[in-house]
Amino acid sequence: MARDGALLFALLFGLAGAAAAQGQVMAAKSAVLADACAQLVMQAEAEQADCGCPPKGCVRTQGYWSNKPGVTWPSGFDRNAPFFSSGLSWQQVMDRPTRGDAYLILAHQYVAAVMNRAAGASAPSGVQSVINGATTWFNSGVTLGQCMAGGCLLQRAWAGVLDTYNNGNYPGAPKHCDET
Repeated sequence: MARDGALLFALLFGLAGAAAAQGQVMAAKSAVLADACAQLVMQAEAEQADCGCPPKGCVRTQGYWSNKPGVTWPSGFDRNAPFFSSGLSWQQVMDRPTRGDAYLILAHQYVAAVMNRAAGASAPSGVQSVINGATTWFNSGVTLGQCMAGGCLLQRAWAGVLDTYNNGNYPGAPKHCDET
């Protein structure tokens, strides 16, 4: 139960203790809890979404940012720049199949979320907290292959939150962009 509480605290209160909680989240029941906690975060955002401030911009999925011809990334981002300590560029990370690696599953959604934010899309605090937590985690020196076979359950939950955001389905966040 203490591990469950650490995960709940990390997801609901700014993810500041996420790195510490990551090492504690190992059991299969924690996977269910991680998903449940992600749902609680989104529910809390939905309840607070009526602040009178409409979402700004629109969002696009990882596929758009990864491989749609002619897409220019927002200023300050280079597809060929190193993606943290992965040994790959941002574009190479996006091109690599995930094959169950939570690092890549999160990286794909993270890149799309960061590009959406840089392109002017707003993000509720729950989404921004996940982006910040993922940035800290990627900066921690973790590398490809360290999160296989069901490992890194917190990062898998983060990827789910970012996927919901990138698809325009996160409560209080911008909707998906109209394709022209």
